[in-house]
Amino acid sequence: MTTQAYLWGWFAYLIGSIGVLFVWWWLTRPLSRWGKVPLRTLLTALLLTPWSVSPQHDEWAPAWVVSLFDGLAQEDVSLWRAGGPLLAMLVVALVVAVFELWRQRRKQAAMPVQQ
Repeated sequence: MTTQAYLWGWFAYLIGSIGVLFVWWWLTRPLSRWGKVPLRTLLTALLLTPWSVSPQHDEWAPAWVVSLFDGLAQEDVSLWRAGGPLLAMLVVALVVAVFELWRQRRKQAAMPVQQ
């Protein structure tokens, strides 16, 4: 695969991911803030976390795709090669979402009640 084809593939994936995130943003509108912020953050982390395709190559792919292919297609490679870092990134994203919710709640509580 040429470098240009590789970059075009990433460009197409990012455009598709942005489309999926817009739809997800719209679908989670009716949820409370405590539901939609973590769900939006988790999907963003899931779609946008990259990982190395293999130890022998320099190319990167979305971590969920690498984990899927490692788990399904290769017997000598564990799906946790990319799944572990992906899970760690999801936990970090969840912590960031909870922190953001806490910050919003604190900001809202600090505002005086207007009549």
